[in-house]
Amino acid sequence: MLDMIVRYLHESLIPFRLSSYPSLEHLPKAAQPIPKYAVLVDTQLAVVADKLTILCFVATDHVDLSALANELDAGVVDATADDLPDALKRYEGPPPPLGQLFGIPVIVDERVTHWTSLVCQPFGESDYVEIPYDDFARQEQPRISSFARAGELPAHAGAAAAASTAG
Repeated sequence: MLDMIVRYLHESLIPFRLSSYPSLEHLPKAAQPIPKYAVLVDTQLAVVADKLTILCFVATDHVDLSALANELDAGVVDATADDLPDALKRYEGPPPPLGQLFGIPVIVDERVTHWTSLVCQPFGESDYVEIPYDDFARQEQPRISSFARAGELPAHAGAAAAASTAG
Protein backbone atom coordinates (compact mmCIF):
# COMPACT_ATOMS: atom_id res chain seq x y z
CA MET A 1 0.00 0.00 0.00
CA LEU A 2 2.83 2.41 0.81
CA ASP A 3 4.14 2.19 -2.75
CA MET A 4 0.66 3.01 -4.07
CA ILE A 5 0.48 6.09 -1.81
CA VAL A 6 3.95 7.26 -2.89
CA ARG A 7 3.07 6.78 -6.57
CA TYR A 8 -0.22 8.66 -6.11
CA LEU A 9 1.49 11.60 -4.40
CA HIS A 10 4.23 11.74 -7.07
CA GLU A 11 1.75 11.61 -9.93
CA SER A 12 -0.35 14.32 -8.26
CA LEU A 13 2.76 16.51 -7.87
CA ILE A 14 2.21 16.74 -4.12
CA PRO A 15 5.38 17.28 -2.10
CA PHE A 16 5.63 14.93 0.86
CA ARG A 17 8.04 13.51 3.40
CA LEU A 18 7.97 9.79 4.19
CA SER A 19 9.51 8.31 7.33
CA SER A 20 9.36 4.57 7.76
CA TYR A 21 10.49 2.42 10.67
CA PRO A 22 9.88 -1.21 9.64
CA SER A 23 10.52 -3.76 12.36
CA LEU A 24 9.73 -7.36 13.14
CA GLU A 25 9.19 -6.37 16.76
CA HIS A 26 5.87 -4.84 17.76
CA LEU A 27 7.39 -3.13 20.80
CA PRO A 28 8.75 -0.61 21.30
CA LYS A 29 6.77 1.37 18.78
CA ALA A 30 8.59 3.86 16.60
CA ALA A 31 8.31 7.48 17.62
CA GLN A 32 8.39 10.20 15.00
CA PRO A 33 8.84 13.81 16.05
CA ILE A 34 6.06 15.94 14.60
CA PRO A 35 7.29 19.38 13.43
CA LYS A 36 5.87 22.41 15.25
CA TYR A 37 4.08 23.53 12.09
CA ALA A 38 2.37 20.16 11.54
CA VAL A 39 -0.40 18.15 13.16
CA LEU A 40 -0.80 14.39 13.43
CA VAL A 41 -4.16 13.45 11.94
CA ASP A 42 -6.27 10.34 12.16
CA THR A 43 -9.08 9.14 9.93
CA GLN A 44 -12.32 7.29 10.37
CA LEU A 45 -14.62 5.83 7.76
CA ALA A 46 -18.28 6.79 7.95
CA VAL A 47 -21.30 6.56 5.71
CA VAL A 48 -22.61 10.09 5.11
CA ALA A 49 -25.92 10.32 3.25
CA ASP A 50 -25.45 6.74 2.01
CA LYS A 51 -21.93 7.47 0.68
CA LEU A 52 -18.70 6.08 2.16
CA THR A 53 -16.59 9.01 3.37
CA ILE A 54 -13.18 9.50 4.99
CA LEU A 55 -13.29 11.77 8.03
CA CYS A 56 -9.94 13.45 8.80
CA PHE A 57 -9.35 15.04 12.21
CA VAL A 58 -6.64 15.92 14.75
CA ALA A 59 -5.41 12.61 16.19
CA THR A 60 -6.03 13.63 19.81
CA ASP A 61 -9.69 14.43 19.09
CA HIS A 62 -12.74 12.18 18.80
CA VAL A 63 -15.35 12.15 16.06
CA ASP A 64 -18.82 13.35 17.01
CA LEU A 65 -21.04 11.77 14.36
CA SER A 66 -24.11 13.55 15.73
CA ALA A 67 -22.45 16.94 15.27
CA LEU A 68 -21.51 16.03 11.70
CA ALA A 69 -25.04 14.83 10.96
CA ASN A 70 -26.48 18.08 12.33
CA GLU A 71 -24.07 20.26 10.37
CA LEU A 72 -24.60 18.40 7.10
CA ASP A 73 -28.30 17.75 7.69
CA ALA A 74 -27.72 14.16 6.61
CA GLY A 75 -27.63 10.69 8.09
CA VAL A 76 -24.16 9.71 9.36
CA VAL A 77 -23.17 6.29 10.72
CA ASP A 78 -19.92 4.39 11.24
CA ALA A 79 -18.86 2.39 8.20
CA THR A 80 -18.91 -1.39 8.43
CA ALA A 81 -16.69 -3.90 6.63
CA ASP A 82 -19.47 -4.35 4.06
CA ASP A 83 -19.22 -0.65 3.14
CA LEU A 84 -15.51 -0.82 2.27
CA PRO A 85 -14.21 -1.06 -1.29
CA ASP A 86 -11.92 -4.01 -2.05
CA ALA A 87 -8.87 -1.71 -2.02
CA LEU A 88 -9.42 -1.08 1.71
CA LYS A 89 -10.69 -4.48 2.89
CA ARG A 90 -7.28 -6.12 3.04
CA TYR A 91 -5.69 -3.49 5.29
CA GLU A 92 -6.05 -3.04 9.02
CA GLY A 93 -6.25 0.38 10.55
CA PRO A 94 -7.62 3.61 9.21
CA PRO A 95 -6.75 4.67 5.65
CA PRO A 96 -4.78 7.83 4.87
CA PRO A 97 -6.89 10.94 4.18
CA LEU A 98 -6.29 10.52 0.45
CA GLY A 99 -9.83 10.02 -0.76
CA GLN A 100 -9.06 10.63 -4.44
CA LEU A 101 -6.76 7.59 -4.32
CA PHE A 102 -9.70 5.38 -3.36
CA GLY A 103 -12.53 7.32 -5.04
CA ILE A 104 -13.96 8.33 -1.65
CA PRO A 105 -14.85 11.90 -0.60
CA VAL A 106 -13.00 13.43 2.36
CA ILE A 107 -14.39 15.64 5.11
CA VAL A 108 -11.75 17.48 7.15
CA ASP A 109 -12.40 18.84 10.61
CA GLU A 110 -11.87 22.60 10.64
CA ARG A 111 -9.11 22.36 13.28
CA VAL A 112 -6.87 20.54 10.78
CA THR A 113 -7.01 23.56 8.43
CA HIS A 114 -5.16 25.73 10.97
CA TRP A 115 -1.91 23.81 10.46
CA THR A 116 0.67 24.20 7.68
CA SER A 117 1.15 20.45 7.24
CA LEU A 118 -0.57 17.26 8.21
CA VAL A 119 1.09 14.00 9.20
CA CYS A 120 -0.70 10.69 8.86
CA GLN A 121 0.16 7.06 9.54
CA PRO A 122 -1.32 5.12 6.63
CA PHE A 123 -2.55 1.70 7.77
CA GLY A 124 -0.10 1.32 10.62
CA GLU A 125 2.18 2.71 13.24
CA SER A 126 5.57 2.38 11.55
CA ASP A 127 5.13 4.80 8.62
CA TYR A 128 4.60 8.57 8.69
CA VAL A 129 3.68 10.73 5.70
CA GLU A 130 3.88 14.53 6.00
CA ILE A 131 2.00 16.58 3.40
CA PRO A 132 1.65 20.39 3.16
CA TYR A 133 -2.00 21.16 3.91
CA ASP A 134 -2.47 23.51 0.93
CA ASP A 135 -1.26 20.83 -1.51
CA PHE A 136 -3.43 18.22 0.21
CA ALA A 137 -6.49 20.49 -0.04
CA ARG A 138 -5.79 21.32 -3.70
CA GLN A 139 -5.67 17.64 -4.63
CA GLU A 140 -8.34 16.17 -2.35
CA GLN A 141 -10.77 19.12 -2.37
CA PRO A 142 -12.18 18.10 1.01
CA ARG A 143 -15.33 19.44 2.56
CA ILE A 144 -14.55 21.37 5.76
CA SER A 145 -16.77 20.80 8.77
CA SER A 146 -16.67 20.97 12.56
CA PHE A 147 -17.21 17.44 13.83
CA ALA A 148 -14.30 16.51 16.13
CA ARG A 149 -14.19 17.12 19.84
CA ALA A 150 -11.20 17.21 22.16
CA GLY A 151 -11.10 14.71 24.99
CA GLU A 152 -12.29 15.48 28.49
CA LEU A 153 -9.98 16.87 31.16
CA PRO A 154 -8.84 14.41 33.82
CA ALA A 155 -10.99 14.45 36.99
CA HIS A 156 -8.23 16.08 39.06
CA ALA A 157 -7.72 18.97 36.59
CA GLY A 158 -10.88 20.76 37.69
CA ALA A 159 -9.96 20.50 41.37
CA ALA A 160 -6.45 21.85 40.71
CA ALA A 161 -7.81 24.79 38.72
CA ALA A 162 -10.34 25.61 41.45
CA ALA A 163 -7.65 25.46 44.15
CA SER A 164 -5.33 27.78 42.22
CA THR A 165 -8.04 30.43 41.73
CA ALA A 166 -9.24 30.20 45.35
CA GLY A 167 -5.80 30.97 46.81
